Amino acid sequence: MNAREQLEAAAYWLSLHDENLSYGLRAPEDAIKLWRFAQRSPELAEFCDQTENEGAESDWLESHFIAAIGYNPWNEPLEQKEP
Repeated sequence: MNAREQLEAAAYWLSLHDENLSYGLRAPEDAIKLWRFAQRSPELAEFCDQTENEGAESDWLESHFIAAIGYNPWNEPLEQKEP
């Protein structure tokens, strides 16, 4: 997969998530890192804002976000940040 295809796939994957996830990301690069982490972790739920069974092993935990991007975007302020 070339760079353009990766960007397109990551953008599409992010667009399927709750909008607040985008607001919680600190940089566009973090979306790509999160997408790559999801691609390498098939045991996790497909969407990091969706949990079918609370407490199931497939749920995204704060430790997953920290491993992928170094912080939990759900804990970030939901206000749009000015560059």
